[in-house]
Amino acid sequence: MTEKDLLIAWLNDAHAMENALIQILEHQIKDAQDFPHVQPKLEQHLEQTRRHAEMVKGCIETLGGKTSTVKTGMASLFGQMQALSTGPAKDEMVKNALADYAAENFEVASYTAIIRAAHDLNDQQTASVCEQIRQEDEEMANWILQNLPTLVQQTLKAVTTR
Repeated sequence: MTEKDLLIAWLNDAHAMENALIQILEHQIKDAQDFPHVQPKLEQHLEQTRRHAEMVKGCIETLGGKTSTVKTGMASLFGQMQALSTGPAKDEMVKNALADYAAENFEVASYTAIIRAAHDLNDQQTASVCEQIRQEDEEMANWILQNLPTLVQQTLKAVTTR
């Protein structure tokens, strides 16, 4: 395996990760119908995530690689399972936010590694694309962290009024 092959493999991991998050976000948008300050942000992030998947796919193809159907398929299955796992919970929105915060930070770390590798391989295009994605994921992680206390309060209030 060459260094370029390894970069393509990491990009395939990122592509699969974005596709899994699409599944999760689609489910969470439905869950957030009673949370008007959350739902639009999730919808915006879903569109970003779809765009991220396409951007990463473009990087893979520019490098002469192909997206991994196995990784993408497994990630989509994981995304569906993750989306369903919090469904019956009364604190579903808080659990979703905790999982999303972890996922966004995992993405930030993954893209940070890919950016370093792309720079080391003199692939400024991939580095630039992944830097843009990393910044957007970091912004989403910060938004989740800032809004988590309000979401917890709303969930507690909803539980005590039932």
